[in-house]
Amino acid sequence: MLRIHASYHKCLTKYYLRVMHTLYNRILPKQFGYYHFESIQGLLYNRAHKYSVVSTNGFAIQPQHFSTDFRISRFIRDPRDLIVSGYFYHLRGAEPWFRFVGPTETYWSAINGHVPSTMPSGVSYAEFLSELTKEEGLLAEIEFRKHHFQSMLEWTEDERIKLFKYEDVLGQEATTFDAIFRHYEVPAYQRKLGVAIARQFALSGRKRIKTHIRNPQPNQWKEHFTPRVKEVFYDQYLPLLHHVGYLE
Repeated sequence: MLRIHASYHKCLTKYYLRVMHTLYNRILPKQFGYYHFESIQGLLYNRAHKYSVVSTNGFAIQPQHFSTDFRISRFIRDPRDLIVSGYFYHLRGAEPWFRFVGPTETYWSAINGHVPSTMPSGVSYAEFLSELTKEEGLLAEIEFRKHHFQSMLEWTEDERIKLFKYEDVLGQEATTFDAIFRHYEVPAYQRKLGVAIARQFALSGRKRIKTHIRNPQPNQWKEHFTPRVKEVFYDQYLPLLHHVGYLE
């Protein structure tokens, strides 16, 4: 059986990765394994069967490409908070993708990012954001998320796909991973080990990824969205908020 986790950038991707890497690549014997495919769809469809558990982010998985049974878990977060979290993360150039000078759609294909229309050539995304006001930076981040937001509308409903909302995971990490491992139908000993690791690395725990996390709390968009940012976002993505269940 294929066991796959899908998320979007700044939606607990690193936390999930750390739990599964610790369990399947460090603790269990070598015949087990976990791998994160970023947003490279072809690799996921062609190589997922080689591992016990895999993960990806930034696109909608198409189940028709699988020739065997599967279980998929999904983390989803308010798209407005994805913009805010992404803006601050990219502003400090936290990953090489955002320090590369003159990125193109091809270069960013592994993260399914879209190059903002106002971004000049000869600078990195982090440098570009540093020259903008916060309002302008958030508008640029909306553009960066174009492919991500489009793909959120492409997910199909299937009883083998289990959805977890970001704010329901926070503070309930062990419970969430217990549900994930049960959904994956892994042996009980793997589930118990995985839950213990999830508790150890929980966002409120002492081993959380402090350098990766600025502020994990939900509804940050209410503080940072200006009227102009709200107008632009709602004009483009109001149906998305309704589709993912975050429309107030």
